[in-house]
Amino acid sequence: MNKIGVIYIGANSVKFTLMNVLKNGYYKVIGESSSDIKLSKDLVEGNELSQYKIEETLANVRSFKSLCTFSDVKEIIAVANCSLKRASNCNDFLEKIKDQFNINVTVLSNEEEIHYTYLGVTKSIYTTNSLILDVCGASTHLTWVKDGKIKESATIPFGSLNYTFQYHLDDRICYENLDKSILNIKSALSDIEWLEKEKYESIIAVGGTARAICKIDRAKKRYPFDILHNYKLNDIDVHKIYNLLKCKDFKQRTRIEGLSLERADLIVGGLTIFDTIIEKVKCEDIIISGRGLREGIMFEYIEEHYTPINDILDYNLNGIIDYLNINRIHAEHVFNITSILFNELKPLHKLGDKYNNVLKTATLLHDSGVSIDYYHHHKHSFYVILNSSINGLSHKELLMSAAIAATHNEKDKVALPPFFSIINKFDIKAIDSINILLMIAEHLDKSLERAVDSLNVDITEESVLITISSHLNINLEINQVLKMKDRFKNIYGKNLEVKQI
Repeated sequence: MNKIGVIYIGANSVKFTLMNVLKNGYYKVIGESSSDIKLSKDLVEGNELSQYKIEETLANVRSFKSLCTFSDVKEIIAVANCSLKRASNCNDFLEKIKDQFNINVTVLSNEEEIHYTYLGVTKSIYTTNSLILDVCGASTHLTWVKDGKIKESATIPFGSLNYTFQYHLDDRICYENLDKSILNIKSALSDIEWLEKEKYESIIAVGGTARAICKIDRAKKRYPFDILHNYKLNDIDVHKIYNLLKCKDFKQRTRIEGLSLERADLIVGGLTIFDTIIEKVKCEDIIISGRGLREGIMFEYIEEHYTPINDILDYNLNGIIDYLNINRIHAEHVFNITSILFNELKPLHKLGDKYNNVLKTATLLHDSGVSIDYYHHHKHSFYVILNSSINGLSHKELLMSAAIAATHNEKDKVALPPFFSIINKFDIKAIDSINILLMIAEHLDKSLERAVDSLNVDITEESVLITISSHLNINLEINQVLKMKDRFKNIYGKNLEVKQI
């Protein structure tokens, strides 16, 4: 296991992340901190970083370097936002970090920031044709991604921090200043010729403004869990939040549920940029990405030193299996049996292929709760799956996977009504339909001997007959499966028959 530290010195904040990297290249965050120092505020009207902010940044780096030393971190990757190049004392500042902590800081170009953010997004969210919108502290990056590749990109030279203080949007809003700021954004966007030519399926939003929007929207909708990555809302939601916040002064904003005190001064400036771009491109679906530049740096490191990430979900599931020491052979055997049953029973459940990732996640991680405790481990699996930062799943898919795995050993152990804002009755039917197949597969491999060599499913007018070929006598396993025949009939409407040949 290798430990890596990543430092990002941004225009608005200084962020640190400490990660464990397993032998298979899967990483887990084991430490993180963020300080809103607002370094680039000094550069709105001047050209020099203040000594106070430099000292505050050095104190943060010292704390993180100490944590890395005691945690036996092998490598620290440190980068800084390109806006710092505008400071006349930027080199002196970075030299102090080098001299005091032996850490080399690389100042990224706009193109490098776009590249790393692109990696952070596309290695954690499946995309086909999307616009990545990254409102940084002192710049805003726009990246058109189609079929996994960057088609076009552009940077406009203002972000949430410098825009806020340039147009005095940090406290009470003067609408003359706000109108001027919007005209400036529209003028900058008009120079990006490719921006309006494509119909994007979604806007994937990255950065502090995007995270703030997500937290406010979650609080407003009483969202049932606090997962940020891959959170979905629409353009109307963003417009409503923007209209709410721009009418309030700083003190009033601090009382908005979900909005942190550190973000209350910058939120209108960031949202003005965000909302104007959304109106420009006319895209309804907004996705919040919790993975950005720092994660992109890690993904590049992993692919250079370990293995390519060819599929987002497979990379995460394989990593979690190893990280939690799950019995891989058993998990894969249960997955294979469940998949066969699911495909053969499509004429009955009529679910199609859109639940394939749900089935894969639920089956491969159905025993993940054992990492907490064996007794009632199916209930622990619900919590583990929901909180394992699995990239590649929507929130609905994540919840359904957790619910299927949690009830694989006993019926109705997870209360689903609190999550009805995410799933509907059809999803609950899908959960039941897949869950019973997982239970059958689990019982058929109860001995962990991979006793099922092959199986065949025949659907008759009255019954579903599962015929199993095995090199062992599995009468015990079959009898356990047949105890579920009443529930199977309730779900599939047919009698369940199982025999060995």
